[in-house]
Amino acid sequence: MNLEGKHTPTSLKRNRHDVPKTVVGLSVAALSLALACGGSTLDPKLDKALWIANGTNVVEYIPAQLAKGAPSEAPHLVNNSSVFGAPQGVTFDAQGNLWVIDGGTLGAGGTANPALYEFTAAQLAGLHANNSPMPSVALNSASFTFPQQAVFDPHGNLWVSDNGSNAVFVFTPEQLMAPNSNVTPYISITSSPAFMGPLGITFDAAGDLWVANNASTTLFEFEAKALPSTPGSVTLAPNVTLSDDGNGSIQAPWALVFDSVGDLWSSNANAPNTVVKFAKADLGTSGSPVPAVTLGPTTVGGNSTLAAPNGIAFDNLGDLASISSASPFGVAVFGHEQLVSGGAIAPDAFVAGTVTTLDAPAGCNYGPVVN
Repeated sequence: MNLEGKHTPTSLKRNRHDVPKTVVGLSVAALSLALACGGSTLDPKLDKALWIANGTNVVEYIPAQLAKGAPSEAPHLVNNSSVFGAPQGVTFDAQGNLWVIDGGTLGAGGTANPALYEFTAAQLAGLHANNSPMPSVALNSASFTFPQQAVFDPHGNLWVSDNGSNAVFVFTPEQLMAPNSNVTPYISITSSPAFMGPLGITFDAAGDLWVANNASTTLFEFEAKALPSTPGSVTLAPNVTLSDDGNGSIQAPWALVFDSVGDLWSSNANAPNTVVKFAKADLGTSGSPVPAVTLGPTTVGGNSTLAAPNGIAFDNLGDLASISSASPFGVAVFGHEQLVSGGAIAPDAFVAGTVTTLDAPAGCNYGPVVN
């Protein structure tokens, strides 16, 4: 994709004349800056607090709560917006606004539609006074079945994996600025072979798109040059397919994130309940590489540290947070020095149990600290 256009500053966001009307493309150079923290495009100095999509709300844990040896406690802030059905993922745009990917409750017999919700940086700063804000943007789409994860490219296009539709949808900055809208994705992407419950989604430094097939044992990579830039629907063939190595290296993969040197980390939400690293050197061709590092579950205080791990994200220091989506519902933070060899090791910090108020946590991302 060729890069043309810009992401609109917050102060101009509501001025339609300043927003591009076509998808802004993806440049290799721009993406080389990017997305080591699960899709965040924030300045690393601001990328400190951990935000978690948590059942029916979104919570913030500040750095002190996840420091080595920190006791388990309730989140620092909670967004209990009444619009939420089933938040699945969170990401931040370049201005520090929070986007919540909500799967809705229609599949469970409820009435909440799947949607994307934006909460501005100003709204986040006001959560102490009002923890039930209405989103500044509520984007619905008839294309949604069960959206799960999303990532911004460096020019403000939002790429959304939809687990139920077996598709990836792309929304332009213009589409994301309408306060309330029901829109058709600018681009709809399917795959051949087909996506099987696409979930984790991220870009590598070359601008290639990576997608985890949660309902299978594969990860797909699509080359940057093959990604569409014009509106419509397209079916792409993955350039690289990574498969399970026979020892549980890829099992119901949930989240994908690149570290600062280009190695790919993936969480396995099914047994063996691990978080694995695939070395950059093994990502260029299809195959079943053996993970360079495997983080396995152990027990801390009687609780498993990796219980159906879902969301994973890196902070600005290179420490890795992993969310347990099964009891005891918690957050394990592995220090960067622990990520060299892996193993069934106790994380530097482990915040878990009912005191945390975590309940079916899913996706996570690092973003601005709101004190």
